Amino acid sequence: MKTIIKIMMGLMVPALMMTTISAQPKSEIPTEKENKMNWADADTLYTFQYQEESDTWVFFEREIRRFNDKDQPTENFVQSYDVDNQHWVNYLRVNYTYDERGNEIEAITQRWDENFKSWVNAQLKSINYKGSKREEILFQEWKKPTNEWFNVMKYLITYNDDGEQYAVTINLYNGATNQWDNYKRFLMDFENPFTPPTSVIVENWNSSQKNWETEGKYMMQYNGRGNKTEEIRLTYNNSMRTFIEGMKFNMSYDKQGNLIEYVEKKYDIVKKTWINYYKYLASYNEQQNMTEKIEFSWDKNLNDWVETNKFKFSTDTSI
Repeated sequence: MKTIIKIMMGLMVPALMMTTISAQPKSEIPTEKENKMNWADADTLYTFQYQEESDTWVFFEREIRRFNDKDQPTENFVQSYDVDNQHWVNYLRVNYTYDERGNEIEAITQRWDENFKSWVNAQLKSINYKGSKREEILFQEWKKPTNEWFNVMKYLITYNDDGEQYAVTINLYNGATNQWDNYKRFLMDFENPFTPPTSVIVENWNSSQKNWETEGKYMMQYNGRGNKTEEIRLTYNNSMRTFIEGMKFNMSYDKQGNLIEYVEKKYDIVKKTWINYYKYLASYNEQQNMTEKIEFSWDKNLNDWVETNKFKFSTDTSI
């Protein structure tokens, strides 16, 4: 399942994160990518996985898309492939709704229930706008036996005078009090107007003290095109009153701006050095669609990268 989540290019992560009321959002800056899918204009996208034992490529999953007359995706239907029985199995479905301006205002995620052979509601995401900018994103989950949507989490987004998103506050719904409680906040800092943030302060809400407390900090670097090339995440140590390195992400791009290498590293506080952890390489066709993705993990014993997964993407049923 972890592999499927990575391959879905951002589609499934928000949906699956919210499927239980106890799920807590990670310390990630909440973002909504306009391009939800790889090969976003394709009606059907097949993902193939390489099987080393047989030296063959086999079906892994497929996405079936439907579009409105403005070429906006209205449904993304995901099936995984049962290799043993050689047939497709329903897995996930997302339906999108837009306002008259073309802004996405609603996304309903459903899971496939194999026992009842039917789709079951999982998550409802509703987006409110102020003008053209997102102001609030509400996440709800489906509850039985009442068969209704229950509040789970919401993002409150504020902007500076330059129109840049500079603060995102996450609230969690308290079912006992029927109120929204502060949970986490991201405060963004910009070196120059109309450029991406170069640092982000992450804060947690202290419910007993009724105040925000620093949890960590992100520091980012970008290339001339505005693509992020490095992100370092630090955790705040209250006793030492200092930030301690935790994770580092490095990104490389081709001349067209496509992400071709992504590397995750963890900080070894004892050795005071960065240790490789995870990496992937990506290839693209002339239409700038990703055609191949190779994943690696770092082997400490070999002191080298070891290939763990290899995938290919195509609109054809064979490669």
